[in-house]
Amino acid sequence: AYVRWFAFLRFVAKVIKIFLPYERHDAVKKYDDRPYVLLCNHFRMIDVAYPCSAMKKPVHFMAKRELWENGFLRWFCNKCRCIPVSRDGSGTDVKAIMQAMKYLKNGENIMIYPEGTRNKDNVDMLPFKGGFAAIAIKTRTPIIPIVQSNAPRLFKKAHVFYGAPIEFPEYYGKKLTEEEIADCEKRIRDIMVKTRTDFLQAEEAKKAAKRAKKSR
Repeated sequence: AYVRWFAFLRFVAKVIKIFLPYERHDAVKKYDDRPYVLLCNHFRMIDVAYPCSAMKKPVHFMAKRELWENGFLRWFCNKCRCIPVSRDGSGTDVKAIMQAMKYLKNGENIMIYPEGTRNKDNVDMLPFKGGFAAIAIKTRTPIIPIVQSNAPRLFKKAHVFYGAPIEFPEYYGKKLTEEEIADCEKRIRDIMVKTRTDFLQAEEAKKAAKRAKKSR
């Protein structure tokens, strides 16, 4: 039943794309059947459509615990088998971490919004909450970075970048220090920020070239 529900969500994601169009940029042709930790910068609730479009297997979203306070959202989160997380980040929520690791060990995917909240000011990226690197390393799971160029807008095309899987095999089976975990998380964040910044700078350069051409 859960697999069928996720198939329905994939269909909904295709419908949503009609109204909130985006161009998909893939670093790889398709992802294999391994479990993954997916990361995505966060602008709107509709961001859930992007991992649904990328993966054939269901994705368990780590979502802020406050969503369960709303009747409809509680129903939706339970239907999606989301993982409730405290507002101060997944790194301090032991129960959420254990549930996420259980899903990964069972061969399922999890989705984390590392910023911890929506980016309402459209800045590069908010500071990341800790925890996702430790989850990925302890379960020996690749991380897939998903990067949005801008917040979704009605009938205005956005761009979504699906990165190649990233792993840290040098830390597998090793007792990690806080510094090592922080370094891994910084490396992932730097990749995601650079992906978005490079694209926006290239787009601005194109616009400047067009303006210069018209002014001649």
